[in-house]
Amino acid sequence: MKLAVVTNILTPYRVPLFSMMARCVEDFTVFLMAEQEENRQWQIGPVPFKTKVLNGFHFKPPSSDVSLHWNYGVLSALRRADPDMVLSGGFTPANIAAFVYCKLSRKAYVGWGEFTLRDGAQSSRLKRWVRRWLTSQATGCIASSTEAREAFLHYGAEQHSLLTVLMPIEADRINREAQAFRVSSAYQERRSRFTHSTLLSVGRLTDLKGIRHLFSIYERILAERPDVSLLVVGDGPDRQAYEAYVQHRGWRHVHFLGFVSPDLLPQYFALADVFLFPTLSDTYGAVLAEAMAAECVVVSSSFAAATPDLVRHGSTGFAMNPTLHQAAADIVLDVLAMSKGERAAIGGAAYEVVRHTDIRCSTDSMIGFLGSLVSRPDSFVKDSTVDRIVSGGMF
Repeated sequence: MKLAVVTNILTPYRVPLFSMMARCVEDFTVFLMAEQEENRQWQIGPVPFKTKVLNGFHFKPPSSDVSLHWNYGVLSALRRADPDMVLSGGFTPANIAAFVYCKLSRKAYVGWGEFTLRDGAQSSRLKRWVRRWLTSQATGCIASSTEAREAFLHYGAEQHSLLTVLMPIEADRINREAQAFRVSSAYQERRSRFTHSTLLSVGRLTDLKGIRHLFSIYERILAERPDVSLLVVGDGPDRQAYEAYVQHRGWRHVHFLGFVSPDLLPQYFALADVFLFPTLSDTYGAVLAEAMAAECVVVSSSFAAATPDLVRHGSTGFAMNPTLHQAAADIVLDVLAMSKGERAAIGGAAYEVVRHTDIRCSTDSMIGFLGSLVSRPDSFVKDSTVDRIVSGGMF
């Protein structure tokens, strides 16, 4: 099977998945809408699979953190690659063009993504129409969460052509590296920089990610436990304002650690007694799964699509509403009051949940599903809407 992927950019957590997928098929190419997004700081070196950045125009609206991508030449790029199937992540012009290519070339088109019914697209009639058109006409769909599965079904996906594979992560590697760091001398040295109990938050420093609520929760924790440290890993447009706020409050145990390379995150997970994920909007939340892989006790926002799939309250972690500051603080305080053994049991249970999302297991499920779709006799359905769009000169 020759497989092409169309996605926005190459991200660190996708590279291991794509690397393994490339080893499972005859030919593998990832088509990217852009080299990088403005709100990302990671640097990705050489990868063991083919990539191509599509030509395009990029416009960044004033209210957005990232640009909108209008790519052109997608059909010709796919014709040169000649894949048997396109795995398409999103509903942008490039994804639409990939769909058109598949319908005209009688190739399989598979939708893939973390979108939900509360990600904002519901307010746009055009976006709803595009989602319904691409989803209902797709050969199949792969959902990255239960919420994504519900969204695919809402927009017309068929049950028998829909697979749910929670967002793949390197669960085993993260666990191995976090555990190794916990017993190292470097751990003891770094841990000594902070107070006895340590909270960790990792993510973009913006209000949308719940950082202001994080500080409100922390304030209530300090009222009971003034010795608790808060480590804030990440960067973003509001970092300076948050630092000024913390300074104004006189909090001595809040540490802004800035951007951390993804391959070093297991060390920071290992430092935490509790991982806090206060996001107000996440179509998944891979960092939650990564923290659980490191056997952290997590207290995670109910607004993250990953939370209901991964967190069993009191067993594999704890769910919270980050806007209910005292209730969230009470959960954290209860966790801090637990013995090390009790926290270790929850961390171990968390790892057992996410280890099933490890790259190897996920790749096997996805490749097996994609192969079954290619062999189906009804895989390639002609859509008359495509003819009208192509004749109109859009592509």
